[in-house]
Amino acid sequence: MRNWITILTAMTFLGGFGLSKFDSKPESKAFKEIPVMKVNVYMMGREEVDPSITVKIFENIDYLNEAFEGQINFAFNELFMDVNHAYLPDIYAGFKEGKDEIVQPLVDPIEKEGAINIYLFDTYLEHGSSAALMGFTPLLKAKQETYSMNSPRFDRILMAYDGLEENKTLVHEMGHFFGLKHPWEITTFAKHRLGIKTMNDEAKNHMSYGSDVERFTPQQLEDMRNYALKYRKYLMDRVVKVYAGV
Repeated sequence: MRNWITILTAMTFLGGFGLSKFDSKPESKAFKEIPVMKVNVYMMGREEVDPSITVKIFENIDYLNEAFEGQINFAFNELFMDVNHAYLPDIYAGFKEGKDEIVQPLVDPIEKEGAINIYLFDTYLEHGSSAALMGFTPLLKAKQETYSMNSPRFDRILMAYDGLEENKTLVHEMGHFFGLKHPWEITTFAKHRLGIKTMNDEAKNHMSYGSDVERFTPQQLEDMRNYALKYRKYLMDRVVKVYAGV
């Protein structure tokens, strides 16, 4: 029998963007739809609450809202603990082979639908590697319009506990969740369209790796907002209309 408990329920916030201030604008003005996405977090392989980890979780969600600059908002929903565990590199190896034998038995009894589910696992340094895996996001390579029909299998982000330390792993993986690729995976033309025009732009972009990453471009933020409205709407808590000028 599973030994898991719900720690926190229905704590919701919008990261301090003050969206309600736009409600009084005239209907004749231009409005923009801002998706508000619910987030569940699952602490795997943990029997007791570790306050230092829970603090990091909330810091990461706060930073996530800062990084998305109000174009998508993330509302914390529930936090779970589960004593069953696996190692992130082992789960990723299975995912690359198209197998879910490791992760599926772990998540089936506890996974909630209707939210972005973030799973935290321990990681390790693989032989011959200079860095441990910090996170990955299972995605459909095509037919993104079928995400809702495949829910909740592709509503997950899998992260290492260590990935919480600098707040940037979750932002990077959320970029993938909303359709962004690494800069080196796309053409020069595509990078320029996204506002990534120099080596410095690329080095500082959240979809790159490294200690200098710090921002998305306005074009990336707009692409992710549109992606959420088109392909991830089934996960939304709500859509807020904000005044966007004329």
